[in-house]
Amino acid sequence: MGALLNSAVLALALDAGLVAGVLLLRLVRAPDSVSILDLGPLLVAAGVLTALVAFLSNLRRARSEDLLEAATDLLEKAYEKLAPEDESSQPSNRRLAWLSSARLVITAETLGKNITEPSHQLIYRERKEYWRTRLYDLIWPSIEGLPSSFYAESPEHMIAYSGDVRDPLSEKSLAFLYRFIRWPENMPDPLGDELKFTDDEIDRMLSFGPRGLGSLLAEARRLRQSGPL
Repeated sequence: MGALLNSAVLALALDAGLVAGVLLLRLVRAPDSVSILDLGPLLVAAGVLTALVAFLSNLRRARSEDLLEAATDLLEKAYEKLAPEDESSQPSNRRLAWLSSARLVITAETLGKNITEPSHQLIYRERKEYWRTRLYDLIWPSIEGLPSSFYAESPEHMIAYSGDVRDPLSEKSLAFLYRFIRWPENMPDPLGDELKFTDDEIDRMLSFGPRGLGSLLAEARRLRQSGPL
């Protein structure tokens, strides 16, 4: 459909260019032979061309928005596949849940790469970072991470296991998801250029709040200035 419309636009543009060229040639060679009525076909072609270009632009934007929403929905579903039923429990350690979550993220990334509108690309990056952080907090809750027994009942089961034991998590799904939640090396931190609080700002906190934060920062500055701990 898109290819046909693009071909139609190109053909119409060539046709309009040909009509304009003929009129220009007549205007140069025999100005008196050209009337206002001769501009009719050119104006019609230009109007149709403008309408087609606008239609294609709207179509491309609508398709880009559809991809944005679909990719975001898949990221949310990937999180939900692993999310616990209540806040106090661990994420799901069902093998199929981790495989499904990894596949959903992969599909979301594939759709995300086909988003064409710059504004939609920016929105997708921000939404992806949101769900990346949610997944990080879920499957890497501390420096220790989840206990080894969460992934498999024993290390041997990661090599071979039978139906008598709980299915170990797929190493491929683990590798993909734990790589996904890491901050990309080639992506700059949006807070990278943000300056820390100035001394004046800290003094203002001590007077007008938040006083707890101001007190903490003032003491930290005093300790830093007094030398290494």
